[in-house]
Amino acid sequence: MYKIEFGQRAKKQFYKLSREVQERLTKAIDEKLSVNPKEYLIPLAGNKAGLYKFRVGDYRLLCSRDDEELHVLVVKVKHRRE
Repeated sequence: MYKIEFGQRAKKQFYKLSREVQERLTKAIDEKLSVNPKEYLIPLAGNKAGLYKFRVGDYRLLCSRDDEELHVLVVKVKHRRE
């Protein structure tokens, strides 16, 4: 299983969300992202190359992934329209 961590900025963004959205994101992270991130993370291009997106409903998590360390770092949590 992969270890999921939130960066400082992502933590602030996460805690500003409603409790319902936080629970939905946490459930998706536990059930999908921590088990097999390669299946769910979509690579980004351009100036965000090296980062991945993980979509949960109307929200998107920007992440970096380290397969050697089995580690995913969430760097940003935003609504899709932002």
